[in-house]
Amino acid sequence: MVQRRTLLKAGLVGSALLALGAAGVQLAGRDPTRDRATILRALVPAILDQALPSDGEPRRRAIERAIAGTGTAIDGLAPPVQQEIAQLFMLMALAPTRLALTGITGGWDEAGTDEVGRFLSRWRTHRLALLQTAYLALHDLVTGPFYADEANWAAIGYGGPPRL
Repeated sequence: MVQRRTLLKAGLVGSALLALGAAGVQLAGRDPTRDRATILRALVPAILDQALPSDGEPRRRAIERAIAGTGTAIDGLAPPVQQEIAQLFMLMALAPTRLALTGITGGWDEAGTDEVGRFLSRWRTHRLALLQTAYLALHDLVTGPFYADEANWAAIGYGGPPRL
């Protein structure tokens, strides 16, 4: 059972990390849209894994479509939720917080699918609800638009919604 003290510590640490990340991004003058796309290029193959084409140009196009769909999904959310998601991506973009939160030592461009999959698995089962929630947000923001895209239906054996 989670003790009140543990919950308060987790909340304080999470708040401090968010504030540090937001301040750091502002100081670093980073481009949040570019950072989000770079991170998603590493996340999409790890999350969608077998649903993507195996390799080559079709795989690259599917990943780019998934990134665009995720961006559209984020843009359709309420502004406070968009801000929280932007903060999550900012934290994941900065090297110190990326290392602390994900264990990814190099940049996202260098991260392998297995390495990204391991950090996602850790977040999925982490004892801190904050990281579990972050995992669920990333997972749903990637998988929802991907499976909603009619271009992916044939590959997953989905014939589309029933005709009425």
